[in-house]
Amino acid sequence: MTTRIKPDEQRKQQIRTAATRCFVRRGFAATRLLDIAREAGLSKGGVYFHYRAKETLFHDILEAQFAALQARWDTQQTPDQPADQALRGLVLTHLQSLEQSPDEARFCNLMIAMASQNPEFREKFEDSLAGMRSRYVEIIQRGGFGDADPAQLASGVIALIYGVAAQSAADPQASLPLTSEQVADLAVRLARGAA
Repeated sequence: MTTRIKPDEQRKQQIRTAATRCFVRRGFAATRLLDIAREAGLSKGGVYFHYRAKETLFHDILEAQFAALQARWDTQQTPDQPADQALRGLVLTHLQSLEQSPDEARFCNLMIAMASQNPEFREKFEDSLAGMRSRYVEIIQRGGFGDADPAQLASGVIALIYGVAAQSAADPQASLPLTSEQVADLAVRLARGAA
């Protein structure tokens, strides 16, 4: 049984993709709905029908990226997998999403900057981080990482991921300074070192 994506969701995805490109190229403040419409090949009304404000669109991009990350995590994880392999797989999947899409890596950097400037964005970003932390905590609690506090260790792993992602801002192609495999291996080594 195959699931079909509804045309409405396809259009929203088209708009989110165009908006992501605009936001990373021009910045949030300088991007207008008209810019997004042009980038998407739509009329301003076509964008406005789905998103009446760019803030709403920005939130929707963040939620869609986290939902896509969750879906990728769900397909990669098996309950009987050893904790260190599960942790490596989770970090690998997390970074591959940034590695495969330079705009997603750039959006990640923009999102962090926006969170420091806007309480509403900060709250949305914290919600996403809380969801990520809980996934990492679940794996860390399986054991094999000593007496380290699972929440602190999860926060450290996420800091490693976002630190690597932040360094992509220095590269014209938004390439990560390390491969996702290198970072995943490093995260497991650091987690074991906490033991």
